[in-house]
Amino acid sequence: MRKAWKITTLVTFILTIIILAVGAVFLYSDLMIYRLFNSIDKGNWSVTKEYYDALTPEQQKVVDAHISGYAHELCREYANGERSYTEVTASFDAINSLDNTDELYNTHITEINYFELKSSVEELYIANTTFDTDGAVKAKQRIEAVQKRMDTATKEQLLIQMLNDKYQEYLDCKIDQKKLTEFMVIVTEMSYYEAHSYAAVIGANVVCVEKYRSAYTEFENMLTEDRYFDVLDSYDKIYVGLDEKDTVYRGKFEELYQNAFYDGMDYYQTKLDNLIAASDGEAAVALMKEIELRYGSAFDLDSAKSELASDWQKTYIQIAMNYEAILQTEFSKSEEGVYIFENQYQRLRPDSMLLYDIDKNGVAELFLFNSKEATDENTECFVFTFANGSYVYLGYVNVLSLCTDSNIIALPGEFGRDFAEEHVLLHFTGTSFEQKKYTKKDGETYVVDNQEVTDVEFLTAQTSIVDHGNNQRPSGMNYVDISDYESYILAY
Repeated sequence: MRKAWKITTLVTFILTIIILAVGAVFLYSDLMIYRLFNSIDKGNWSVTKEYYDALTPEQQKVVDAHISGYAHELCREYANGERSYTEVTASFDAINSLDNTDELYNTHITEINYFELKSSVEELYIANTTFDTDGAVKAKQRIEAVQKRMDTATKEQLLIQMLNDKYQEYLDCKIDQKKLTEFMVIVTEMSYYEAHSYAAVIGANVVCVEKYRSAYTEFENMLTEDRYFDVLDSYDKIYVGLDEKDTVYRGKFEELYQNAFYDGMDYYQTKLDNLIAASDGEAAVALMKEIELRYGSAFDLDSAKSELASDWQKTYIQIAMNYEAILQTEFSKSEEGVYIFENQYQRLRPDSMLLYDIDKNGVAELFLFNSKEATDENTECFVFTFANGSYVYLGYVNVLSLCTDSNIIALPGEFGRDFAEEHVLLHFTGTSFEQKKYTKKDGETYVVDNQEVTDVEFLTAQTSIVDHGNNQRPSGMNYVDISDYESYILAY
């Protein structure tokens, strides 16, 4: 019995020794790793490498697996104010002593340096703007300390990044121009290279931003004054100059444009309706031109044009739209028309139009002619009027002069003859031209109404014709290109 107890006791003792030995091995391993991380924590870089090299390969793998997370924790503590800049950079110097941590060190130390430089510059900026002398001294000391840990290129890069960040705050309307300028002054005093030059670029950008912000205010004032056309005319030119990073004012401008576009549409629709109701056709047509220029097909002007136009104007619009087909139809109805189409039409093909109320009844007659053939002496025209609900083709008229008493002075409607001094007085009946008087002088031969007469009788008859004229010829009047038919006809 006693022998069995002794054996049990001995076995138990041996097992305890083994367990303690194994535990000591593991505890020693953990202790070695702890010692290394503690040296990093204290910033004792001179022994960190020594401790790392003393570890077994397995222990080094454990350290390598946890070093990145530890670096993140150091950054977190620094960001939360639990570690000073001096403490955290010392710890990273210890990390940097290890062989495989260059990338880890460079990434985090750059972030820390930027944060420290930025916060110290912000501290200096606040101290300067609040006239805090002691605060300015402390901030400059912090700036000096962080600058010792970075080369010039890195410092310039960080300062440029700070300028961009501050400029973005300005674009986001978190600070005003004055505060941005004060910040830029601090940066330029710290740099003589890239950041100094870049501050000038930011300054130029600010000038542009202030201009378009001022333009935005002007646009707002224009809207209150119902100057929608002015906004729409200037908008694109201003909007294209907006800084692409200025999301605040891009949104403001886009909203303003929508307001100008749709509120303007309502405003000009009402204004147009009032002009039509007042029978102010000229002003209505001018407004429609302005509307079409800005709104295009987005603004339905068809109903306004239809309401504005009288029957004769609608008919003339249809003629202008289809004048060649209509003329060919009318030419086919007479020998003179067939001759003109086959022999003269290429020369006389109309490209211009004139409205003139021959009999002053409120319905203008339509003159179509080729502007290249219109001279100071005569203009060969194709003339239309409106009667009994439709157009009436009055024929080919070689106009010498328009009159104010329902007459036209013309040349005979004949082609291929030698020159002679001729005048025809055509009276407009409302649906046709009637020849009232005809005179001709060919050498020493004088003719009145196809009868040979004396020179005195000829002069008397010729004077009776010419006296009807008012010295108005199509070539010297305000005619237009046929392509401008709609606004021209509606404005009459």
